[in-house]
Amino acid sequence: MNEIYIKKASYDIKNELQSIGFDSSYIDVAKNKYSGQIYKIFNLKPHEANILKQLCLSLGFDCAVSRETIMCNCEYTNALIFATESQLNKLKKKLLIQPFRLKQLANLIPNYKSNFIKPQIMGIVNVTPDSFSDGGLYNSVEKSFEYVKKLISDGADIIDIGGESTRPDAQTIDVDEEINRVIPLIKEIRKNGIDIPISVDTRNFKTAKLAIETGANIINDVTGLDYDSNLFEYVVNNNIPVIIMHSNKVPAVGVDFSPNIVDDVYLYLNNKINLLVNAGMNKDNIIADVGIGFGKSKEACYELLRRIDEFNSLGVKILLGISRKSFITNEFNIDFEEADKVSALYSSMLKSVHIHRVHNVALTKKYLSYASLLHEQKPL
Repeated sequence: MNEIYIKKASYDIKNELQSIGFDSSYIDVAKNKYSGQIYKIFNLKPHEANILKQLCLSLGFDCAVSRETIMCNCEYTNALIFATESQLNKLKKKLLIQPFRLKQLANLIPNYKSNFIKPQIMGIVNVTPDSFSDGGLYNSVEKSFEYVKKLISDGADIIDIGGESTRPDAQTIDVDEEINRVIPLIKEIRKNGIDIPISVDTRNFKTAKLAIETGANIINDVTGLDYDSNLFEYVVNNNIPVIIMHSNKVPAVGVDFSPNIVDDVYLYLNNKINLLVNAGMNKDNIIADVGIGFGKSKEACYELLRRIDEFNSLGVKILLGISRKSFITNEFNIDFEEADKVSALYSSMLKSVHIHRVHNVALTKKYLSYASLLHEQKPL
């Protein structure tokens, strides 16, 4: 049975109405009458959707459903509700005494208030010869350790160490080679008494296990734990913090832009989170990454950024990696130095991201500090 879940929807009401199968002859009229916050509910059965609509109307706001819902001509349907925070709280109370899975829906409605998140900065260390922006710069323990100290001095909260490039057309390397690149640096960091959290960018169980045993804290898997089933079991059984990313392909190649890219990525991440939690994972140890640039078009990347706050309803921390991505460098025809300024600017504009994964830590920290003066609410 398809599970119900709820997320914030985009403000493109016409597109959202089309996506749920709303009566096409009435969309142009309906799009102008709906207002308020928009929430999208997935995988309702027709009778559940009909009850939901009546509850919404009784509380003074509307609910849009597929035209097939009224006649129960579909197995499942999605719905849109247009409500204020106060109305949503009232709906939640009414849903708790309803039949079918509507009580379950009530428990899925979180507090969507958009409070400022004080983000962390994850500094990137690629101990590889072929990464797209810094390959070969830190491929010795001495050079990479000095760079780690610089990132910490610049304000990094987390260090992310990668031994295999995931750039387009990158060659897959042997796991033992990845281990030889990553593990010595982790040992050097811990040997020198540096206790900063360390994330290891790997899709391989063998590398991940050795990294954790050596002193790493987080596993960052760009395949969302799809590449190595042993890694899935390992992080679950040991409740190891893990970053799961959406990717169309690793290494990142091709373009796959869906008109509903945000819903597609959200559904993948939501299903993966549920899979981990149902297997015994502590939800607080899961971090989600929408996978900017990984097999996605420029249009898809910008759509994900514009609507990144919708992913907060996943109920986990959100990590964003836009640093030096081609959708920025190619769009503006700029080098990495200029791209760092653009990505730092974008990062400062996004209030709902918990962790920014970047190359230029100092610049990102500066831009985020500027933005915090606008976002933080302090008493007069």
